Amino acid sequence: MSNSMCSNRRVIVHNSFALAAMQAANLLLPLVTLPYLLRVLGPEHFGIYSFSQAVLAYGVVFADYGFNLSATQRIAQAQGQIEIISRLFWSIQAAKLLLILAASLFMGLLIWSVPQFSAVWPVMLASAPVMLGSLLFPQWLFQGLEQMWLISFCTIIARASVIPLIFWMVQGIEDTWVAALILACGPVIAGLIACGIIWRRKLVGWMRPCWREVRQALADGWHLFMSTTAISLYTNANPMLLGLLNGHVAVGIFNAADKIRVACQSLSTPLSLAVYPRVNALMSRDPRAGLALARKLLLIQGGAMLLLSCLLWLLAPWAVQLIMGPQFDAAVSVLRILAPLPFIIGLSNVFGVQIMLPLGMKKSFSRIVLASGLINITLVILLAPRWEADGVAMAVLVTECIVTLLMAWALFRADVSLFTCQSPTLSRQHEI
Repeated sequence: MSNSMCSNRRVIVHNSFALAAMQAANLLLPLVTLPYLLRVLGPEHFGIYSFSQAVLAYGVVFADYGFNLSATQRIAQAQGQIEIISRLFWSIQAAKLLLILAASLFMGLLIWSVPQFSAVWPVMLASAPVMLGSLLFPQWLFQGLEQMWLISFCTIIARASVIPLIFWMVQGIEDTWVAALILACGPVIAGLIACGIIWRRKLVGWMRPCWREVRQALADGWHLFMSTTAISLYTNANPMLLGLLNGHVAVGIFNAADKIRVACQSLSTPLSLAVYPRVNALMSRDPRAGLALARKLLLIQGGAMLLLSCLLWLLAPWAVQLIMGPQFDAAVSVLRILAPLPFIIGLSNVFGVQIMLPLGMKKSFSRIVLASGLINITLVILLAPRWEADGVAMAVLVTECIVTLLMAWALFRADVSLFTCQSPTLSRQHEI
């Protein structure tokens, strides 16, 4: 085995362990406060909190603009070139600042003009700092430099620091906005720590961003922005639509179950994030080697997530009773409908993020998730009025199945084979 291959494997393993520590914290630390919040706030006020979080999540998606993928790719390709990295950093930060200002203005107009948003304005306003955290914490920089331990360090410290405040300051349903504010400050704390690390380690130098580079950053992230926006049509949109159609209690039931599903699904994130920059680097030099790495990820991640999905379905009643309490008994059926998603999304992650994007199939990726997002909204509107939270869970499950099948079909049409690691005919500059 060559020294280069050994070095690549060590980097991936090291980054995987670093991100595994972060995901363990993301899984365990919320479980410290989630049962408490569910019992103190109850389904209705936890639903109000979740509804506001879903709305603000659109602001974060807008501000992130797909940079966590597009900028990661460019930083990974420029490793060791501090001038290029610095120019990328400041142009992307300038672009994000403009996007956050635009998102804040739009959120203000929603609160002022739409009664459903005006009714929960204190909680929405308290959740707003999460957008500032998106600006301050450049995950894409650390990920592109393959220094994942920095992401883990910032995230763990920030999440742990807000836990005591939840138990101290949230005592009843009148403190719903306080809970939203405390949890929204977590990303801000992580961002401030990240800024200190960047300055101390001199990861970037100061370069005044110019409008041309800002426009280029926006252009590079456009298709991924459309993709992440479309993905939000069947993630963030669901609690918001459910709240508008069925009220906040249904939102509380759905989101409580979905948080358990997301926590379990996030166990695959460390490996996926660690492999992504390495796949990008390999695809640019040797697509066959990149596909071989993606195939290994598919086997490992797919097998682990299949086992996890089965356990999630079997243990759903126990998980709901232990974490949520008897007020949330209706979440058992929701959680069982959502249980296959860790396996299904694990497959689509490999097909889409790990293969299609590094090969330059951004347009196909965007079209698939956009079409699927529209399908999801249609299904939610049709199913939620009759089956409420269960109907939204059904819509999400069907949508994710469609996403996975369409991505597999796109790779098949492009002559990309994970079984033979066949070198694709698609160039990185041309889209099918």
